[in-house]
Parts: sequence; C-alpha cells; structure tokens
Amino acid sequence: MKFISVIIISIFSLNFLISQENHLINWMNIENADSLQQKGDKRLMLIDVYADWCGPCKLMDRNTFNNQSVAEYVNENFIPVKLNAESKDDIKFKGKYYSWVTDGRVGVQSLAYSLLNGELRYPSIALVDNKGQTLTVVTGYFPAQDFLEALKDLKSQIDEYYAKEGK
Repeated sequence: MKFISVIIISIFSLNFLISQENHLINWMNIENADSLQQKGDKRLMLIDVYADWCGPCKLMDRNTFNNQSVAEYVNENFIPVKLNAESKDDIKFKGKYYSWVTDGRVGVQSLAYSLLNGELRYPSIALVDNKGQTLTVVTGYFPAQDFLEALKDLKSQIDEYYAKEGK
C-alpha cells in the first residue's frame, strides 16, 4: 500500500512540474492586458497570434516560450497575451468590439486581422502600444535565442523612438 501511495504522489508531482514548465510566461487574455494598460502599465503588449492547427505555433510554445531566459525577459518587459486568430468569441479591446468574421467555411477573429494588418501568418508576434496600435509584427518560428535577440533589438529600437518623441 505504501508503494502505491509513493507512485501516486510521484505521478502527481511529475504532472505538476510538467504543467509548471508549460507556463513560464505569464500569458493572459487581451481584455485583462487591456485593463492593465488602462490602469497605467506602460509596457507594450506582446501578443502571440496563433491558430490551433499551426505546427510552428506549437513549436514556439514548446521550444521558445518555455525557455527560461525568454520567459523572464518577456514577463519583465511586456504584457504577454495569447490570441487565437480563429476564436469565435467576441472580444472588447480599447473600447471597440471584435468578432468572428466568416467567409464560407473559414473565418478569422477580426481583432487578429486588425492587429496583423490583414497579413494572417502564424505564428505572429505583435507588439502593441497602450493606444492599441501595432508597432511591429514578427512572423514565423524562432528558436529561443534568436527570438530573444530579435525581441531585445526591437524593444531597444522602440524605446529609442519613444525617447526621441518624448513619450
């Protein structure tokens, strides 16, 4: 009986550790991220626009977003958001409502279409300011180190621009 208890506890502990590993980045939905910005959080949103069927999106989740260095940098410098581009839920963002738009058999969440300027490619990472403007979009799969370097470079360029503009 004691042996079975040890096995059960070990299985639960392993599941807990695996589930923790999958959530290194503190992802939130876009409504909660919008609320943070409205309350004065000055960080840009880092919006991961994905589709459930997208293989490279799953690789980003598994390999890139589960990297400790990437997760720490994203959590510290951005408001991380996951947005399913094929979500049929209505979404309120920056005071405007977005919904599922269909074209026959297929469709898209109109917010994803708007954030990506109509260029629906997955995965896409959109950096969005507190006015809801997309500052830049990075598309495709990136290994962790390449993603981290690109993100640091983009953030540096954006910070430099804001410093010159006095924002």
